[in-house]
Amino acid sequence: MVIVRLRGGLGNQMFQYALGKRISEQLNTPLKLDLTTILRVKKKEGFTYRPYQLHIFNVEESYLINPKTIRFFNKLHLHFIVEIIKGIKLLGKKKVKEKTFTVDDNLINSPLNNALYSGYWQSEKYFSDAEASLRLDFSFKESLSPQATNILEKIQQTNSVCVHMRRGDYVQNNYFVPMSSDYFEKASTYINDHIKDPHFFIFSDEPQWCIDNIKMDANFTVVDFETEKIKYKEDLQLMASCQHFIMSASSFSWWAVWLSGVKNKITIAPKQWFADQSIDVSDLVGSDWIRL
Repeated sequence: MVIVRLRGGLGNQMFQYALGKRISEQLNTPLKLDLTTILRVKKKEGFTYRPYQLHIFNVEESYLINPKTIRFFNKLHLHFIVEIIKGIKLLGKKKVKEKTFTVDDNLINSPLNNALYSGYWQSEKYFSDAEASLRLDFSFKESLSPQATNILEKIQQTNSVCVHMRRGDYVQNNYFVPMSSDYFEKASTYINDHIKDPHFFIFSDEPQWCIDNIKMDANFTVVDFETEKIKYKEDLQLMASCQHFIMSASSFSWWAVWLSGVKNKITIAPKQWFADQSIDVSDLVGSDWIRL
């Protein structure tokens, strides 16, 4: 059995699931998802908690502990019971913890069975061998809403460029780097120099800020719409439908690029991914990406 502990937002959860899927296939053993950390929601200044979000995909949802059980005891403020159950289920299991941001080759060549994997695992090297099955797993369960479908039609009719402006917690978080207007200006100039008649589709967790502040000497649309469906799922599906990409330093951006089936696309990413410039992101970024 392979167990992966999920934490963070959708992009992080996808990286964690992808690692587990590849190891489970390599070792021919079941994959279990540990939701005990991600479902324990508590307020902490400067940190944004995300719920379990992989349910938007056709992933293999098999859990270490049933999510209903975790939520039941958490609601009663009896999280220690969840910890006891988890401790029993993890008896005899090894724990593999991510030590650095760079790829651990031993984990690729000689993964451990009967183990819990705890980390972020943000590199395609960890799961490239399982790409075919992951593309099936990461297919969307539901079709787009009528509102999102209207935007998709426009994306498909133009030389579409996905521009992801991650703001929200990035603006005040000392760990990440919110992208400057200078970065997006340089990136859009690069696209204009290499693509005929591009249309920029701007996606953001703060679309109103983009409407109020973004001015571009090009055709652009700030994607802002109401939907009865899951908004982040709709955004990711639309982003992945674009032909070219201007990324933020975000795993959500990363997966939009990966999910895109377009060949020979231009992908622009920031040179600085984290506030701490000593963090080596060479295993995270694509070899053909343009860094600005």
